[in-house]
Amino acid sequence: MEIAIFTPVSLIVMTLEDGKGEQILAIIFVFLLFSINLLVFQYTVDIREPWHGELSSGHHQWLSGSTLKFAKNWYRDGPLNLGFTLLENPSSIEFPDTLSRQPYVNYLPGCIIPLYVIGELTATEPDAALLMDYNLLNHFLIAFFLSILIFIFLRQIKIDPVNSFLFATVPIFMELLLPGPLYWHQNVFFADQAVILPFVAYILLEIIQDSYNGKYSRFLGVTQNLILFYGFLTDWLFVLIALTVYLKRILEGKICFSRENLAHSLKDNLKFWIVPFIALAFFVIQVYSWGLTGTVLSKVLFRVGISSDSSATVNNGLISFYQYITSGYGEIGFYALCFSLITMTFLFLYVLRERFITQNTDFRIKKIAALMAMLFLPSILQLILFKNHTLLHDFSVLKLSVPLATIPFVLAPVSWYLLVKNHIIKNHLKISLTFKGRLLGKMNVNKLLKLDLILLVIFLVGTASASFYLANEHPHYRELFPLGNSDYAVLGTSIQKNTQYSDLVFSPNFEIPINPPQQLSYSMKRVYKIKSLDEIGNYTQGLSGYHVVIMFIGPPSPQWAEILANYPRIQDGNYYYYRLN
Repeated sequence: MEIAIFTPVSLIVMTLEDGKGEQILAIIFVFLLFSINLLVFQYTVDIREPWHGELSSGHHQWLSGSTLKFAKNWYRDGPLNLGFTLLENPSSIEFPDTLSRQPYVNYLPGCIIPLYVIGELTATEPDAALLMDYNLLNHFLIAFFLSILIFIFLRQIKIDPVNSFLFATVPIFMELLLPGPLYWHQNVFFADQAVILPFVAYILLEIIQDSYNGKYSRFLGVTQNLILFYGFLTDWLFVLIALTVYLKRILEGKICFSRENLAHSLKDNLKFWIVPFIALAFFVIQVYSWGLTGTVLSKVLFRVGISSDSSATVNNGLISFYQYITSGYGEIGFYALCFSLITMTFLFLYVLRERFITQNTDFRIKKIAALMAMLFLPSILQLILFKNHTLLHDFSVLKLSVPLATIPFVLAPVSWYLLVKNHIIKNHLKISLTFKGRLLGKMNVNKLLKLDLILLVIFLVGTASASFYLANEHPHYRELFPLGNSDYAVLGTSIQKNTQYSDLVFSPNFEIPINPPQQLSYSMKRVYKIKSLDEIGNYTQGLSGYHVVIMFIGPPSPQWAEILANYPRIQDGNYYYYRLN
């Protein structure tokens, strides 16, 4: 029985021509890319260590708190019992049913699934350290997949192996060393962060399938559809990713879109959209079953900026957007993205012109334009369509790390080189190409490498520019990391140790609300703030079988000590618990 083991090496070998030399060279280059990725990643793990394993109250770490809270609910209660719903409140006596625990239905639960699965496999409840470890793994794989994507793609468009390898190293350094990805891909994990890995993996498989029609094509297609399903469960960015890939396949003739052949067209379209339809149907059923259709609709209207609430519109939007980009990627990053957008637009216009005038467009230019569109267009469209979401959250620009790592210093210079080579050097200047051949002969360069010296020079210039960029921006990563709050874990552990499901916990000097969720993700128990015992009745109406616990951080005041003098007291470090019944 033949077993197919898919590794990054085998994926690349499958896309190459049937030359043993090419395959050996590909294996060597993939190993080198993996090694470089691992070394740079280990460096980033070391420099991020001071902020690892602890949540903070700052810089959107409430997202990680929400993710942890949702994942712990699944781990404790079982996702099937909860209808695969994300719940704001933990299981406790004051929440007698799932609806009272406040379902969160703005997103499907994709980002929770891996944490829950890892927790089950390791028999360990998800915590901040696990969340950050998984987030770091995402970062490692994103950088590696981007480098593999570039290597495969450049070989597909007949770039020589050495230059393909060299250009493929650029995304590793860009993705792993820029301040924005460094921060978000360790300390913050929710939909906007979780969607980047399936985004990159989905496009990588799309590129692989463009040049592979072997016996594993079906396996690759199924894998890509599974990633598509997970992507739809994770973030709405995948709607735009799917649309972009769908249009690409139509233009390439891979999906039939014709009135003359309606049956074939329907079959192809159904085959592509059945997976997204299942995910979206699950979302609609979930929202409808909880009676929260109006809530979700209002959230959508707010995020797209057409809410009836005038406060929904964020003023000075372009200024905020510019600040978000420069905070995560620096001012050079902003201009690099603008350069990428200009290049992509020019290539689109060029391909259209060539199609209608010469009808003989260079396939390499078309493929570069298509890849740029898949890497860049979904992010641009989501940022524009969900403008309030974009302008209220600086993490919304994280998705731009994908085009930033692959276009301005890789795909853009390669595309401009090919354009100049095709239309100026060959057609107008008529420069003889024999000089390069003689030079390579003198250098004794192996014919297998087929080194393009001009492209090598372009790589060196681009790499020098990227190095200057990273040298300026990388040291700023510290500015994004807020200090962790060790009190979250200490207080949360104490509450979990000294309370149980049937306890209602009150305190005169602090509370643990739903939001911000960081403290609740540790304690998994709400604490309600009261000024007197008389207020407890407001929380116990309709409840039975409950117990009241009064909690203090530090010794209770003399007034409270007198009131609670006859009740049993437990002291746990600096925390005091009084059990009233």
